[in-house]
Amino acid sequence: MSDPCASPTPVRIRTRINTTTIMPVVATVVVIGIFQILNPTFLSYQGIVTIVYAMSYFLIAACGLTLVIMMGSFDFSVVAVMKLSALLCVLYIEKIGLWIIPLALAMSALIGLLNGLLFAKLKVPSFIATLGISVVLDGISQLSSKGFLHLLEHERFRSLSVTFIAGLPSIFYWALAIWLLCTVLSITTPFGRRIFAIGGNSRAAALCSIDVDGHRIAVFVLSSFLAGVAGVLYVSQQGGWSMEIGGQMMIPLFASVVAGGTSLRGGVGGPQRTIMGVIIITWIQSGLLMMGLGREIQFVILGVIAISMAVATTEWRKSTRLMVK
Repeated sequence: MSDPCASPTPVRIRTRINTTTIMPVVATVVVIGIFQILNPTFLSYQGIVTIVYAMSYFLIAACGLTLVIMMGSFDFSVVAVMKLSALLCVLYIEKIGLWIIPLALAMSALIGLLNGLLFAKLKVPSFIATLGISVVLDGISQLSSKGFLHLLEHERFRSLSVTFIAGLPSIFYWALAIWLLCTVLSITTPFGRRIFAIGGNSRAAALCSIDVDGHRIAVFVLSSFLAGVAGVLYVSQQGGWSMEIGGQMMIPLFASVVAGGTSLRGGVGGPQRTIMGVIIITWIQSGLLMMGLGREIQFVILGVIAISMAVATTEWRKSTRLMVK
């Protein structure tokens, strides 16, 4: 048997058509078709703009989470990082101007570094580490905001998200650019291929001289950084902040990653698939909202969808082989 670490080709990927590839596409078409039939205004111009607003910041956060899940780990701090990043912008935009944006993003990256160190170096399970950090961050947000609603009227800051270009808000183009960058990173670079390798088998990756701990830390930093970007653009879009931001976002966020075909076991999927999951989940949410259904029913439906897609997109046989030099 040949040694995969000795392969002259950095990465070889053998793929075949399977449910992991087909199901997200089929589900996307079905979701759009059903809601268009139920509500003819669903795909109207105004309806599309509303959905684009709903899914753009969500896609940015989901891309970061996807990279973590590809690695076989979990990040439950995404929403809390997003919320704190948004709060910093609201509180300090009038005092230091647009310089608050790089500061908020740097803070987000530092939180990711802490998550990564807890997981990779101190060996705290990723779901415990990030869940604990999430609780701490929510407490900081509560203390800093004193629980009040904060409005934002800085026109230049708001223009980051609400300026219309070719009929669509600018936040859509930010989201599309970040999704493309994450897709290129994950499927064409050595760094991305090593994330797949770690998610597939971290021990084998270590034997192939991959710095597993270093890559894990880097991925958590990137996840939190993207959560910070999502927070900045979200508050720019909304023009205000409250403790309710992202309050029920974590379940749909994980559901979108799973619905896109990224395995919770790691090593399968990627941001290129997550965009389908985001379309499925956010468009279902928007459709259910247009139908007047309450949040409780929405979450029951989203939970069933997440479980169903997890089953449907699970690869029961190994169809992807990574050979890492």
